[in-house]
Amino acid sequence: MRAWIDLNPMLLDFLGKAVLAIVCGGLIGAEREMRRKPAGFRTNILICLGSMLFMWISFEVTTLVGGGPADPGRIASQVVTGIGFLGAGTIIQSRGRVTGLTSAAMIWVVSAVGMAIGAGFRAVGILSTTLILMVQFGLGFLERRVFGKCLYLDCQVTLNDNGPKTRQALDRALQAAGRTREAFDFKRLNDHYVLRLQYCDVHQHHKRFLSDVMRIDGVSEVRTLG
Repeated sequence: MRAWIDLNPMLLDFLGKAVLAIVCGGLIGAEREMRRKPAGFRTNILICLGSMLFMWISFEVTTLVGGGPADPGRIASQVVTGIGFLGAGTIIQSRGRVTGLTSAAMIWVVSAVGMAIGAGFRAVGILSTTLILMVQFGLGFLERRVFGKCLYLDCQVTLNDNGPKTRQALDRALQAAGRTREAFDFKRLNDHYVLRLQYCDVHQHHKRFLSDVMRIDGVSEVRTLG
């Protein structure tokens, strides 16, 4: 019973930091989930909570040693290294495009938020979460409209199997946009063909390309996937 009383302040401290880490990680993860990114709601919660736990343990171990050779920064440095590997796993290079950099950076910064909370800097964790959300929601619009960064969406084009005429017209539209059919996922499905490609929902020349594809005789459907 006495041991429980002695441990109770430590457990209360852990519980408060854990709840805050879950809230901060959840808020950032919700933004990622709304954008349908690979590192979403639960992932960011677990990253933030795990980083907080490692940092909290580092300080608790140092306290228990009581002045011995213990450095709370040693575990923290290993967390940073491990998070780097986790973030690298979200980066994908495909057909000349690199995706996942923002998700990797988000994993990195969410871990930093959790470490700040675990070290006892609750106000810093809350302020950091606010700044992260401001960057994601506010600067995302600025980045696309002012700097002209592309916002790519997946699109599926369905073509009727009426001989080479439709495919040749599609090739001409792709070549006019500086693309080739071989660079995309093109396959036969039952009695029609399906082409999956990416287009930008910001720049007008991408939208004109999609309009040209829709006017091709034999194209039965052009559908945005997300």
